[in-house]
Amino acid sequence: MKRSSGLTPLNLITRAVLGAVALAFNHGKRFKRHLKSPDGWIDFSVGIRTRTGTVGQTIIFRQGKVRVVRGIDGDADVVVNAADDTALTELATAPPGEVLTMMLRNRLAVEGNAAYLQLFIYYLSLLSGSGRIRMPRWLSGENRTYHDRDSSMQGLSISQGSEFLSRSVRKTGENGAVSLQCAAGKDSGPDLGLMPPSDRRKEHLKAHRLEDRNVVHLEDPYLSHLDLDDFPRLELLLHKNRTSRPEICAERPKLLTRWYRENGFEEAGPGRPWHPVLRQGLAFEYLMRCKKPVIAQAQLLAGSTTTNPVCGVVVYPDAQATMIWGELGSVDKRPLNPYDISAETIETLNDIFPFWMERSFHQWVNRTYNRPLCLSLSERFVAMVCSKAVCVSHTVPGLKAVLEKGTSGLIEDIRFKLQDGSLNEDGRATLEGMEHSLKGLEAYASNLATEARLQAAKAADPARRRELLHMARVCERVPRMPASTLDEAVQSVCTTWVGMHMENTNAGLSPGRLDQLLQPYYLADLKGIEPGEWREAYIRHAIELIGCLFLRICDHMPLSPDIGNILFGTSPPNQAITLGGVTPEGEDGVNDMTYIFLKVTEMLALPDPNINARINIEKNSETYIRRLCEVNFTTSATPSLHNDSAVFAALKQHGYPQEHINDWSATGCVEPTVSGRHNGHTGAIMINLVAALEIALNNGRHPLMQLDLGPKTGEVEEFATFDQFFAAFAAQLEFLVDQAVELNNRYAEAHARLRPTPFLSSTIEGCIERARDMTSGGARYNTSGTANIGLADVTDSLTAIKRLVFDDGRVGFRELKEALDSNFRNAPALHAIMRNRVPLFGSGNPEALRMANRVACLVHDLFSMHRNTRGGRYTTGFWSMSQHTAYGNLSGALPSGRLSGMPFTPGLTPEPHASRNYLDFITDVARLNPEYMDNNMAFNVKLSPSPQESRERIVNNMAGYVKAYCRLGGMQMQFNVVDSRVLRDAMANPDRYRDLIVRISGYNAYFTALNRRQQLELIGRAEYRV
Repeated sequence: MKRSSGLTPLNLITRAVLGAVALAFNHGKRFKRHLKSPDGWIDFSVGIRTRTGTVGQTIIFRQGKVRVVRGIDGDADVVVNAADDTALTELATAPPGEVLTMMLRNRLAVEGNAAYLQLFIYYLSLLSGSGRIRMPRWLSGENRTYHDRDSSMQGLSISQGSEFLSRSVRKTGENGAVSLQCAAGKDSGPDLGLMPPSDRRKEHLKAHRLEDRNVVHLEDPYLSHLDLDDFPRLELLLHKNRTSRPEICAERPKLLTRWYRENGFEEAGPGRPWHPVLRQGLAFEYLMRCKKPVIAQAQLLAGSTTTNPVCGVVVYPDAQATMIWGELGSVDKRPLNPYDISAETIETLNDIFPFWMERSFHQWVNRTYNRPLCLSLSERFVAMVCSKAVCVSHTVPGLKAVLEKGTSGLIEDIRFKLQDGSLNEDGRATLEGMEHSLKGLEAYASNLATEARLQAAKAADPARRRELLHMARVCERVPRMPASTLDEAVQSVCTTWVGMHMENTNAGLSPGRLDQLLQPYYLADLKGIEPGEWREAYIRHAIELIGCLFLRICDHMPLSPDIGNILFGTSPPNQAITLGGVTPEGEDGVNDMTYIFLKVTEMLALPDPNINARINIEKNSETYIRRLCEVNFTTSATPSLHNDSAVFAALKQHGYPQEHINDWSATGCVEPTVSGRHNGHTGAIMINLVAALEIALNNGRHPLMQLDLGPKTGEVEEFATFDQFFAAFAAQLEFLVDQAVELNNRYAEAHARLRPTPFLSSTIEGCIERARDMTSGGARYNTSGTANIGLADVTDSLTAIKRLVFDDGRVGFRELKEALDSNFRNAPALHAIMRNRVPLFGSGNPEALRMANRVACLVHDLFSMHRNTRGGRYTTGFWSMSQHTAYGNLSGALPSGRLSGMPFTPGLTPEPHASRNYLDFITDVARLNPEYMDNNMAFNVKLSPSPQESRERIVNNMAGYVKAYCRLGGMQMQFNVVDSRVLRDAMANPDRYRDLIVRISGYNAYFTALNRRQQLELIGRAEYRV
């Protein structure tokens, strides 16, 4: 046991406080009961110390008794290391959600099983009450000056004649935001740039189907005669969705934990170890048989992800749900994105979480590999995040197989394979696990049918009674049988989707190409309907049905601790639906359902599902591209646009057949996946490229973490050439990549043992044929995807070093390093030179573009040399979710001139001040080699509609930009079509903009739900007139 250095005042205070905690739990009945779970007494110990040695105490919970000992118990389950006395004092007064924030800022480090720390924080919240909630100062922007990234409204334009003419009268609002009082002069007409997106939905362009040969029944594919007002059902459901707060639901963990407690987790009985896939299949079957069948008021589709009919929060204790433990008493009061939670749910989770504390993926790796460096590094969040600690969900299930075969057909395939005499016991158990999971889904559908009939018997409205009886008949058929109508197909997708999220964490699991999957059922229905009133009614029904599907898909949110608001920016589950492009045969894939999905996207304007549109310049029509742009203009932020030819070029290196490449879908944010055949886990790793640069500048030491991490590559004055320094950067990046890959592979082993996915596997091509779960390499294609954050920032920094230090000799490397360490406070002239005299990526400068491709190539090559546990390659992407803001806050000043704590650019978007010419922006991004981006990229562009232009002109101009970018070879782009003044007004008057969605980097979010730093980062992006 390590003792503290002495009887310091804070050490005595710490001991006294912990002693008071012990006293309360030893003698207070209402507290003592929390020390026991259904499995028995919860035994653990927490050590608390300062790195300076002034404090060292351990509180021990054993067999219902609590005591405090001096020093740090060598057997402590978790040790909290505060940076100093001040940090420990901050910790004592911090709200529960800020503990992880302090870890980010290196004010706190945790060694051991963090679940025990969360339990201890929960215990403290019981003593102190749950009302002490405040916004962290660094997150809210208090006491900190934020410098916009030289963008504001610079009058940037493709057209030389485009000017900023709207005359806005502004009023300074709270926190320096701007409130709009009027948008334009009396005679200038409506300023579409200042028009809230909800008002843009009142006007529509028209088109004719002649350009789209696969559009059969829509005379006007834009469906311009229809609006949300024509669908009262969708209006009602949408209103409920936007006005209801998500509620944490204990159903899934309660049912699963009950089954495991009764049947065992590691063993089915003494000396009888469970086969992991069979165990999971049986547990999933029990969960689905017992899951409450929910049919929401007015919904056309049965089922819901949680027991809340509008929106719930799914709990995955078998992954990392214990991270919310310390916030159970405060999650409903936190300033950003609060969740409702009942006292009963808190009680239930407090009983359930102890069962899982030693069964998480993180703890399995910690225990099995004796706390490897890669695990310790990921716990600091600063250099990398490995999402396999939570999920393997970033893929596209085989919904086509479910629709065409039904679960009964898949079970038939499994039973046929079970007759194979060469099957070993592992393969046989795996297949049996898959069969049990499919039976569970069938049981859930049967329960939905029963519930529909019960509700029909009670329904007073005859029309609703007919709907419910029809729903019952549909659920009695699907997904057990192949779908035969559009109603059956959509319900089959809906029911299957609920099952997918009962098995897998709701993070990036994506439905894929639903327009392609559903078009045959739509056409079959319309064969018997003559043109005219009945056909129009059917088309309206199809729109309403897809609207109901959207609102069922978005009926759940991730269980995110408060730190998630920082790291992931209120990201929804990111369930990507992919539209358009080409068919597997390479023909035009735009069809009636493509336009129906776009109509629903336009009307509902939801952040999730995440709509991604493929564009094939050779096959897709001008009508389709213009419609994509109109929907983007109307909603302000969606869909995301992808260039087929560039994605094809990126995927070819993997040797996929062309017909499979043609059938790619976006997953999660933007990542390409071969639909229904691929376990790509495309969001497995997120790397902070700037961290590698900072480590290289500090000879292997990370300045924020204050740890010697990478190899000793030399002090800055030791580099005689730029190539020597680039080699140092490459060595540090290789170190981070190696660590990230090692951790991802360790987590993959944990998934195969702790939480394989028999239900998802049963739909993926290859798994039944190989009698192997996805987590063990059963899918036909196996890769692991990465997102690499800060490419533009690193590119510009390396270019600055090359130009100023080595090429021109304008500054010594040590002098530059000292300027960075002081955040340029002592070197304003050098800062000005870096900001204004160094060519940036996005400026059209060939040297900067070469540097960007050099860095992208390095990242791609470092990852592609590795293999995952399933034998597949690692793929490379350049998108950032909202990590560019979080990582920016954790990084120092850069040679690019970026100041300490400022956001990086999102995805691989250039710096806002790189060029005043929009063509430079899109040309440089388009000239990045797509082969280096086989996990895609995110290129963010903020457009401000000109006050003089009509809707049609704006849409035509946007379409022109998109076509030019695609012809230049660009891979992906996404627009925020919103004026910065509207965003500032939304900051000052959030209640007026609750439905304003914005594109972050690969996903959408409600602007008013973002934290202040993220809002300001969006405002600070380069803005171009359109």
